[in-house]
Amino acid sequence: MTRSALILLLAWLPGLAHAACPPPPKDFSLPPAQRQQVNLIHELAQPWQAGGEIVVTCRPDGWPQAGRRAAPPKNRQEEISRRREAWALVRKFNLARKPGEVKPRSLPVTKDQEALLERFALSDAGAVWMREMVDDTLRLFNQGDLDSRREVWGQARKTGRMPRLTALLTGRLTEGGQFSHEAPLFKFYAYPGEGAQAEPGIIGLGDGGFRCQFPASNQMVDPHAILSHEFGHTRYGDPASAGSLVGEAITVERYENPVRVRNGFDPRTVYYVRQPSGDLKEKKAGLLSKLIHLQTVEGITVEDRSAIEQIHCECPAPLPVILDCEVRQRPPGEKPTSGEAEAGAEQDCKVQWKRDIEPAAQGQQ
Repeated sequence: MTRSALILLLAWLPGLAHAACPPPPKDFSLPPAQRQQVNLIHELAQPWQAGGEIVVTCRPDGWPQAGRRAAPPKNRQEEISRRREAWALVRKFNLARKPGEVKPRSLPVTKDQEALLERFALSDAGAVWMREMVDDTLRLFNQGDLDSRREVWGQARKTGRMPRLTALLTGRLTEGGQFSHEAPLFKFYAYPGEGAQAEPGIIGLGDGGFRCQFPASNQMVDPHAILSHEFGHTRYGDPASAGSLVGEAITVERYENPVRVRNGFDPRTVYYVRQPSGDLKEKKAGLLSKLIHLQTVEGITVEDRSAIEQIHCECPAPLPVILDCEVRQRPPGEKPTSGEAEAGAEQDCKVQWKRDIEPAAQGQQ
């Protein structure tokens, strides 16, 4: 038991001495101790996405704890009810409400952004991501880092009827939780501008909303797929995926396109935008650049190139092969090389995301 949980329990003990405590359901279990990386493609193939019903029980010492029942929902209506409860917990704990709450100059979530997140939470992909956030909340509650309503728990102990977690929690951290390094609440926040951005423990939403089309391809934007893409960069997906060509391409494959396809959009194929300076610059030294250096400069053959093959240049070269996919615009007057001309490559090279599973193959699996 954490120090904060012990302090709160000692404060509650006088009112709990003679209270009843029903046993937990047989199919009850606590949330996993450690997070697992979300496999969104697998999760979307399942009949339900919100996870087991959230229930509150009491431990032998009288302290409340929260977990899930293993039984799947009986029907779509019950599944939606579980998604709504998950959203209620996210709304209570995971939306920035004050300026500077998340980082310097961050803004509180706007009403329009909150409405978008609620629609996302009720969608299939959104239910998966919200489920993971709520499991974090359950773990924090069981550690004693979330403040609870003493009168609600006292009444539950008297009657033997356990309350919903949303009714029990105040939406605040306990005193111990405020100073605990084990209580990092995931947060949505707003910032001036368009689009969205993510770090392991936060997602920022531009107060200018999303563009209707991607500038590189003119494909229509699916806001839910963008949110899922950003979740792919967080601690619930792969936090190391941001900031490199390969990481972004894989994030499109794993977390964005499955949502686009499910929502009736064509898969996103072009991610990178030609830069006016003439080169595509990575924010960090990405895996692609390192492997190109190993192969072309140091002469080392790289055997495991499966991730690199997710993106390729539309340049004449056999695949699979590591290509220098830094987009460049030819200087005015420069003609294609003889090899490019023979292959009919009259245009500049373009970086595209390459699907490793064709639609026909997907239908056979």
